[in-house]
Amino acid sequence: MPGDPDYQHTGSLELRGQNKEKCVKAELKLQDNIKDKLRAIPITVAVEIKQAGRKKRQAGKLLTLVPVLNSNDPSTARSEVNFLKEGCGSDNICQSKLKLEYKFCSRDDNDNFTPLNVEDGLPVISLSQQKDIALEITVTNVAGDDAHEAKLIATFPDTLSYSAFRHSSDKQLICSANQNGSRADCELGNPFKRDSKVTFYVILSTTGVNLDTTDIEIDLKLDTTSEQKDLAPVTAKARVVIELLLSVSGVAKPSQVYFGGSVKGEAAMKMEDEVGSLVEYEFRIINLGKPLKSLDGAYLDIQWPKEISNGKWLLYLMKIETKHLDIVTCTPTKEINPRRLLDSLSSSRKKRDTGGQQTEEKLSLLSDKRKYLTLDCGKNVNCVNIRCPLKGLDSNAEVVLRSRLWNSTFLEEYSKLNYLDIIVKASINIIATNVVLRNANTQVRVTVFPEKTVAQYTGVPWWIILVAILAGILMLALLVFLLWKCGFFKRAKKDHYDAAYHKAEIHVQPSDKERLTTDA
Repeated sequence: MPGDPDYQHTGSLELRGQNKEKCVKAELKLQDNIKDKLRAIPITVAVEIKQAGRKKRQAGKLLTLVPVLNSNDPSTARSEVNFLKEGCGSDNICQSKLKLEYKFCSRDDNDNFTPLNVEDGLPVISLSQQKDIALEITVTNVAGDDAHEAKLIATFPDTLSYSAFRHSSDKQLICSANQNGSRADCELGNPFKRDSKVTFYVILSTTGVNLDTTDIEIDLKLDTTSEQKDLAPVTAKARVVIELLLSVSGVAKPSQVYFGGSVKGEAAMKMEDEVGSLVEYEFRIINLGKPLKSLDGAYLDIQWPKEISNGKWLLYLMKIETKHLDIVTCTPTKEINPRRLLDSLSSSRKKRDTGGQQTEEKLSLLSDKRKYLTLDCGKNVNCVNIRCPLKGLDSNAEVVLRSRLWNSTFLEEYSKLNYLDIIVKASINIIATNVVLRNANTQVRVTVFPEKTVAQYTGVPWWIILVAILAGILMLALLVFLLWKCGFFKRAKKDHYDAAYHKAEIHVQPSDKERLTTDA
């Protein structure tokens, strides 16, 4: 470097007379960290004459003449030191043939890398709780000259940042990144020799990926000081799918309700408890992943069984409450207490005691066939979609729907049935094309019984009566047979009674005779 004393060597020599020559030897040390080995190292030598101070003129004498350089001869000489290029052609020019291949991979805790699935020609990055992904890069130099100062330059989008690199055996490989991790330079070798191959993994952090991220693009570029004209940049593309660890479960309180009494007109109802039994549906949303407090496109959709197929009320929705969520409004609001009924302080109808339920079961067992019906959306029920935003969801939340069973509809339409099942379905939906949900559906079943169990009694089947009669006749015949075997029906003969009588007389007389003899 001109002007830098660390890269200069100076000395002096004395030539006594014209046409004299003298050699000067200087030892130069080659540095270890030289990267550019293709271009020669230039060495420049310059000479000049020291201007000695003129002597003062003495009386009667001429001035002493000083030597000067010939202006026609150059005052500097330049030479070059070339490196030995063993991996280059005979013309001493290195022409490399670098090629690049890549794969997106997932990484586990033991640094095991697995290629991602490919759909429609693009790898799919499915993110749930993992914090990073890996980019497998393979560089080859097949049938090419040594690639000097070979390196890979990777530029990442805002959603990804450089984290680390892994490689198996190549000790020359070194990767480094800038301060914000948006670019990484990986040195492949100097030189990256002919027919060499190296595979390594660039680990990328996914902390910047959000629900708006649908795909990612990473720019990859190979660079070398060897000659290669086809080193075009490569863009690594992948589609992003975010798997949210959301689940929903539901429960009805109570899960069994009853209808009965008398039919009451809709216009006459003013209070909530005049409609029918109280049923509360509780849906619990659990989030096992990152907090989604800023998520605006997540909803709980509930298929609400509003009315039966003929338009009569089925479940009357009174109120919706949420817990552990921001203040949200479920829609459509017109489906929530449309009759503007007043809240009732009384609870739902009292459940039957155990004895009543047992009686109902006994009667139903005697029935020819149990009659029941399942009320489900899309089959025999007209449903409306109730949508509740899940804004502010952290780890869990609850959505509670308070409703009333429309008692009059069941009395008019289903009084002859043993029981009915009402199905309410709920699901979590995300308005985003890159989101996948598991266990995001549930359904809740409520069983409805009529209060008048006697209506379920339809008489004893004829075959039960016939079997009972035959069983009675058989038991009677068996009893008669046993009594006959025991001799119950055999009559004793008259001679037998007489002999027994006389025998008793004779048995008594000896006793009297002995007694008289003794007395005498």
